[in-house]
Amino acid sequence: MNLQELNLIDLLSEKHLFLRQKVTELSPGQINKTESHILAVLEAHKMLSISEISRIINISRQGTHKSIQGLLSRGYIEGVDVANNQRDKHLVLTPKGIECNRKMLIVKRQLEQQIADKLGPERVELIKALLKEDWLES
Repeated sequence: MNLQELNLIDLLSEKHLFLRQKVTELSPGQINKTESHILAVLEAHKMLSISEISRIINISRQGTHKSIQGLLSRGYIEGVDVANNQRDKHLVLTPKGIECNRKMLIVKRQLEQQIADKLGPERVELIKALLKEDWLES
């Protein structure tokens, strides 16, 4: 694929997909890129419903449900009851899920260092600063 021809949106998508795949390949365990994304989102938010996760990672509820079932069956996450909510269970990381995220964070730091080695640390910090800014409308 010729990256020179892509617009900003497609460039960001290509880099995101590549990096998620790399994290998955280099991380221990049998976690796919969607599952690794779900684990990262759960770590950031501590507790979420399937619907909330689906909205955040922007895939169908059915796709999210399938990935969550795999994570539940392998002990990376668990369902917990929520006070004043009889209908929905929320999901949280188990110790195994926390450990998996810790190992993935090591891989992410190594990848970030590889990017910094190619682009320079100042440019990586600039990219991070730009991505942290609120320039998207909901």
